[in-house]
Amino acid sequence: MKLIITGRTPSKKNSRINTRSGRSFPSKKYQEWHNEATWQIMKHRPIVPIKKAEMTITIFFPDLRRSDLSNKAESIMDLLVDNRFIEDDNHEVVPKLTLISGGIDRKEPRCEINIDIIA
Repeated sequence: MKLIITGRTPSKKNSRINTRSGRSFPSKKYQEWHNEATWQIMKHRPIVPIKKAEMTITIFFPDLRRSDLSNKAESIMDLLVDNRFIEDDNHEVVPKLTLISGGIDRKEPRCEINIDIIA
């Protein structure tokens, strides 16, 4: 299964708002990305969450701004769990995760997710 999410993928860890009381929640920008990405992938959602799969995530950036691939992958994995594509993002469900920087694509920044189900 191949999923494509258009736009810049935010880093979930770096997109948090901290309050004076010590609480933390995702930023409005992250929430907007999460909602838009959900709409982009929902037509491919399996009937039941995938129990075991290997994944390759390729991220194409819109510019030369420094980015942390692992933080972006965390955003993508959380999106897949939240939308019931995969049961969980732990090592038993996703024993192999490959992250690739696809380079710069100024016209079409995106992430491409290849999911290979393991029987």
